[in-house]
Amino acid sequence: MLRRPVESAPDVEQIRTGVAAVRRFRPHAVVGIGGSSLDVAKTISVMAAQPSDPAECLRNPELVTGVRQCALVLLPTTAGSGSEMTRFATVYVEGLKYSLDTDQARADMVIVDQDLTTSLPLRDSAVSGLDALSQSIESYWAVAATAQSRELARFALEKLLPALARAADTGSFADPGIRSDMAYGASVAGSAIDITRTTAAHALSYHLTARLGLAHGTAVALHMPWLIERHSALTEADCRHPEGAAAVRRSVADIEDLARSATGGSVRKLVERLLVLGRQPTRIRELALPATQWREPMTAALTTGRAWNNPCALTEADVSRLMV
Repeated sequence: MLRRPVESAPDVEQIRTGVAAVRRFRPHAVVGIGGSSLDVAKTISVMAAQPSDPAECLRNPELVTGVRQCALVLLPTTAGSGSEMTRFATVYVEGLKYSLDTDQARADMVIVDQDLTTSLPLRDSAVSGLDALSQSIESYWAVAATAQSRELARFALEKLLPALARAADTGSFADPGIRSDMAYGASVAGSAIDITRTTAAHALSYHLTARLGLAHGTAVALHMPWLIERHSALTEADCRHPEGAAAVRRSVADIEDLARSATGGSVRKLVERLLVLGRQPTRIRELALPATQWREPMTAALTTGRAWNNPCALTEADVSRLMV
């Protein structure tokens, strides 16, 4: 059984320790309980069956050839990443983020109980909710979106938006109804990104977390307002979505309509209210990112698979506008 702090990002040394334990004790099941612990449980259960070192497997996915030998059971204690419903896990190797992406990382059993989130601190509840909200939005407009994924993403938004607005209004996530809708919405958002993967907001977030220690949900949410604005003005010249720029603009309009109906305001306004509630920075400019240090890694993030899944072809100029 693995339980870890919400913001304790898994790294490859921890994975190696877990793999050694699985190989030694040969458990019938690996059980992950928590937030990032779900990624740890998924990764060690898969890596224990591989002949190669976990770091090499993460760097070279084609090395993942062995078949998982134990059952995998996941119980989330956050309403955020939806990791319990996906086939991928995040692990850091020497400060760089890698993703395990394989059917074998899907859980055999998932138990989602909103009562497991009741002890989550206010700050962690806010940033976890922002992660779930961002994933729903990104899945909805992703290049890889399908009719099924859009239905899931929209359902997740219909659960998450009013729940997050109530939390922002009351300054608390204690209401069982809020907890229930967030847990439900986050898991459905996980199912949506399991089909589509995420997009530029996630691609651009990882260095903020790795280098500044920013909470993942915060790092993603800080990019969401400007990306919504960018996508709402998308033209065919910078569109990479197969359905065209007009379809992407309609998707953004749909998202904003859902937000106005559920919260009385825009997605930007809700994101800012939740960041304030969690005592997080509300603007990228508050991070004071000097261009000499940040332009190169942030621009490099635009070449990743998640960035290519973004409906808008972002450029160095887009990134430069985020710097001071």
